[in-house]
Amino acid sequence: MATIALVVGLIIGIGAGWVAKPAEVTTAPGATATTTVTTTKTVTAPAAGGLSGEVKIGWVDGLTGGNAFWGEAAKTAADVALNEVNQYLKDTSAGWTMSIVYEDSETKPDVALEKLKSLHARGITIVSGWGTSADLRACISYSNSNKILLLAYGSNAADLAIPNDYTYRLMPTTKIEGKCFARIVYDLGVKYLVPMWRGDTFGDSMMNYVRQYCSALGITVDDGVRYDPNATEFSSEAAAFASRINNAISTYGADKVGAYIHCFEEGKAIFASLKAYNATNWGVHWVGVGGLVLTDWALETDTADIIANKGVYGCLIPTPNAKLYNVQAQIKAKLGREADIYGLNGYDAVWMLALALNSAKSYDSDAVKAQLPWVANNYTGVTGWSPFDEAGDRQGSNYGLFQIVGSAGAYKWAQVGIWDFSIDTITWWPEPKIM
Repeated sequence: MATIALVVGLIIGIGAGWVAKPAEVTTAPGATATTTVTTTKTVTAPAAGGLSGEVKIGWVDGLTGGNAFWGEAAKTAADVALNEVNQYLKDTSAGWTMSIVYEDSETKPDVALEKLKSLHARGITIVSGWGTSADLRACISYSNSNKILLLAYGSNAADLAIPNDYTYRLMPTTKIEGKCFARIVYDLGVKYLVPMWRGDTFGDSMMNYVRQYCSALGITVDDGVRYDPNATEFSSEAAAFASRINNAISTYGADKVGAYIHCFEEGKAIFASLKAYNATNWGVHWVGVGGLVLTDWALETDTADIIANKGVYGCLIPTPNAKLYNVQAQIKAKLGREADIYGLNGYDAVWMLALALNSAKSYDSDAVKAQLPWVANNYTGVTGWSPFDEAGDRQGSNYGLFQIVGSAGAYKWAQVGIWDFSIDTITWWPEPKIM
């Protein structure tokens, strides 16, 4: 059985087009070397009898609201993966199929918890999605109390890195992301940073590390402007931010000032409000990590007029591979655009849960939970190979550095460099590469 469990896991990866990292052990976690069938369930051993029929996993995410841009991409990528999973299960006569029950949190933590409880009431105890840390935070206690396995594609607030809970996450934490941001700011020669950020779990966690890492590099961080992520109008926040920027410019000079707006899709309204304060001509460095990076809406004039050719933004990038290009083509055909790392994580989340379910041979959250670290350690998906750390979060990876540039009469995203997380060093490219 141990040998069969290992071979099945690897065959699934190969059948889907993957190249699996060679296992460092010869048995899958939880497997035994006996053919004796028992009726006892344990956390480390799959239940006898296997899976059959339709196996449902849940999906709770902001498909509307501030996370809509990323939620839409992750859902589209998840559907691509689901088709592949079910084709494989059919081809191998596995005896079961997977389906996904999608629920929209509206990017509101209280709604996210309601949706999770609704899924639980229907017997669904394995749930992916979770594009924001705020949504996830609202649900962790309930999931732990009720043994509901959560696999998040987007959440990365460092204070949610809790060992031995029922949550796994496919993004490195803000502890890694904050270090990338500080290195960008330092390399650009910024001496004074003025931030404006979402007042939620993700935003506050990010700002904690931004302040810590910038201070260590000799960069002063202004008190900044913390805003309500549920707001739709930002005139007062824009006025406060503009005032702080102008004060910094008068003291340090524009070329030594960094303007940092840490936002989701509400950033459109924020940048529109800033145009009233002549933000286009401030001459400061616009900087950031995540959020607006590679979004279509940032290419619209209200935002692009302000940050084009003056902003540098970091975003986790996948390792290039043939499977990535194939999946991106399918996503673009369905969505009209390619997915960034968050959307691609949605694809990997579905495959990882399918592999863990197949290895556990049971719809039991404890049994599937026990298999996930093994799957992560032996699976190379569209976002590359990256096992979980001791808290069940993805280990670090490199970040691409991006900028909006004018090209052929239009604004486009271009990659201008890369941050190597292993040595905390940026390599700037001699010429921008249009995306």
